[in-house]
Amino acid sequence: MESGLRAGAVLALVAALVRLVLAAQSGGVPRAHVRAEGGLAPRVRDSISAHARAGERVTWSGAVNDIAATSEPVRDPSARTRILVAAAGGATIGDSLGAIDSLGAIDSLRAGGGALTTAGLAGAVRVSGARIESRPSAQAAIPTEARTVSRIGAVPARLLVIGRIGWESKFTIAALEEAGWVVDARLALTDTLRVTQGRSGNLSIATHAAVVVLDSTAASQSGAITRFVRAGGGLVLSGDGAATFAALAPGRTERERAGDRDAFDRNDAKAGLPFRPLTAVRSDAVLLEVRGSLTSVAARRVAAGRVVQSGLAETWRWRMQGGTNGPEEHRAYWSNLVATAAAATSVSTSATTDLDEAPLATLVDRLGPPIADAPPTVPPSQTVPAWLGLAALSLLLAEWASRRARGVA
Repeated sequence: MESGLRAGAVLALVAALVRLVLAAQSGGVPRAHVRAEGGLAPRVRDSISAHARAGERVTWSGAVNDIAATSEPVRDPSARTRILVAAAGGATIGDSLGAIDSLGAIDSLRAGGGALTTAGLAGAVRVSGARIESRPSAQAAIPTEARTVSRIGAVPARLLVIGRIGWESKFTIAALEEAGWVVDARLALTDTLRVTQGRSGNLSIATHAAVVVLDSTAASQSGAITRFVRAGGGLVLSGDGAATFAALAPGRTERERAGDRDAFDRNDAKAGLPFRPLTAVRSDAVLLEVRGSLTSVAARRVAAGRVVQSGLAETWRWRMQGGTNGPEEHRAYWSNLVATAAAATSVSTSATTDLDEAPLATLVDRLGPPIADAPPTVPPSQTVPAWLGLAALSLLLAEWASRRARGVA
């Protein structure tokens, strides 16, 4: 058995020597070269990269755009999708039905990125980069196409608003309902009297996307709301409601400061609202809005849920005194706050096959950076002579045969 193992080891050594001789004789010329004008189909690229992982040397050349695309669900009842694009030049966005829009004129895309929010996508999202040429003599420029799935957020459209009966609760509920949310409300009239709207059952992520707390009247329900957030629900804290949920809030609120008196006259109603700056902001919080050097909106994750804290007070003035665009801006503000915190499940509306969100980056990761052009087909002149490898192989076999004849192990 030992002699068999030794024979196997010798044969393995011989095979390795043969491969070494062949590699040296070829001068390191790649076994395969691919011209990838505009990129490669994912299946073709994966097949070629399998050869590279198996030990073959594979190179590639060609003009491929540095472009990437992905999508994320918009967390509101509109069932919209936000498409995010990174590209050095213009880009055209489409789906299986055709082109949707072009982002070539958007300033942010000229700086390297852009976004488009839309609804009703069919199939995979396709983002085509600007056509580029690999050589001046190229007959046709080939665009690079990034493909990603269209993701829609499956958001429970029901909210719970807790506060006192007044202008703020009245117009907050109105704004959210106009944006498509279904609102349950528990509003305090006095210390003992409550006015309810909608469902009055237990709070659950199966039925509600988020809770909006407008003031300190939610103290009696703090335990249930905390459990709801930790299970994955959203929480929006406004006004003095953050004091009740200090363990969840991104920060603490200072005393109220007056807004800019002239802001309503110059059509900047948001700057005219009074607000409580957020201080002692936690290290894991994300700042969403600032007013000068003061934080006005922040968010953080708590277990599986999200908490958004706003320092803006009396937002109803925005709707009443904000001019023609006041109601629309007020509605968008509250819907965005809730959407940031809301629990949602991403649902893909397209098949997950044949996707390539970053064609150039993936190609470089699988096959390495491109070379200038196809490698030379003639081996370099300075190579290891074939006879030297064959002589070494013959000597090795002769030594092994001699030892076997003499009975030496």
